[in-house]
Order: sequence, then structure tokens, then C-alpha cells
Amino acid sequence: MNIVAKTDLNFHGLCLQPVENLDGIWLTANQIGCALEYADEKAVQRIYSRHSDEFTDQMSRVVKVTTPYGEQMTRVFSLRGAHLVAMFARTAIAKEFRHWVLNILDSEIAINTPVERHINDREMHAHNVNAMFDYFAVMYEAWRYQIEPALRAIESPLAGRLHDRFSDGAAFMRLIKDQADNQLLPGEEARIR
Repeated sequence: MNIVAKTDLNFHGLCLQPVENLDGIWLTANQIGCALEYADEKAVQRIYSRHSDEFTDQMSRVVKVTTPYGEQMTRVFSLRGAHLVAMFARTAIAKEFRHWVLNILDSEIAINTPVERHINDREMHAHNVNAMFDYFAVMYEAWRYQIEPALRAIESPLAGRLHDRFSDGAAFMRLIKDQADNQLLPGEEARIR
């Protein structure tokens, strides 16, 4: 998805049009050659050929594009690829083009990089309470279906005393969990990372 508006892809009055139907911003070799002020339209192709081992598939590829003359296979470069081409370019404007490409890349990264929210005390507290609620639920289940029946089978007085504690504990844990969850503001969640 192209986040930077097409109007932002204007280098010294030259409006660069990203290739359609590709994720990200991809420019043709001819567009980059024009921006770098090469008189020979094959100059960027020669730069690529001499240094092809330094380009990855995320930097350059050949795709089918529609031109006024029909469909044809064309080499395209991502912004990173365009920057690398400009690193090898020896035109007077190459330095400015590299700077311009990096500014566009920075804009894309800033827009596409999610801002990591810091965990606040409410979220951490709600997480910890939820974790304790889950731990207690496991202990309560073990108590209710295994330990209490075993203690009652041997007629232990401990069964009655612990029954009340576990029942009260289950009610308190539910109350504490609900209160912690209710304190979360919209967009917040019980979490520790």
C-alpha cells in the first residue's frame, strides 16, 4: 500500500508515478534515470547490471507494466533500490536525489510503524489480577472436585473450614477481577508487554 501521496513524489519538478499494483512505492528505471538527469535512458539499467549482486528482490525486480505502446517487461526499483542506484550514480544531482529518497523512506516508515504504547499501571494491575483469578480457578476446581471430597470421605473437620474459605475466595476473586477490568479505559487491555 502506498501511504505517501503521489503529489509528494515530486523531485525538482519531475512528478514520479509509482508503478501500480505493487505493495510499496516502486519506480521504473526510466523515471529514476530522468530524476538523476541521465541523458541515456539505459544508464540506470547499466548501473543495475554492474552491481546486481548488491540488489535484493525487495529492491529491484522486473514487472509487466502498461505503456502507451502496450504491455512490456520493465525493471522497477523500490525506494531502497532507488537509493542504491543513486549511490552508484555520478551525476551532479545524485546527492540531492539520495537525500530526497531517504526523506520519502522516512515518511513511509513513520506512517507504517505502529507506535508502541507503554503499559500503564491499570493495564498491569488488571493483568496481574486476571492471572491470579485464573490460578485461583485451578485451585478451586481441584479443591471442589478432588480435595474436599477426599477430606469429607475421611471425615476431616478441615473440609468444612476450608469449604467456606474457598467459596468466599471465589466470590472475592470475581469481584476483584471485575473491578480491575472496569478500571481499564477505552483502548487499554490487561497486559504486561
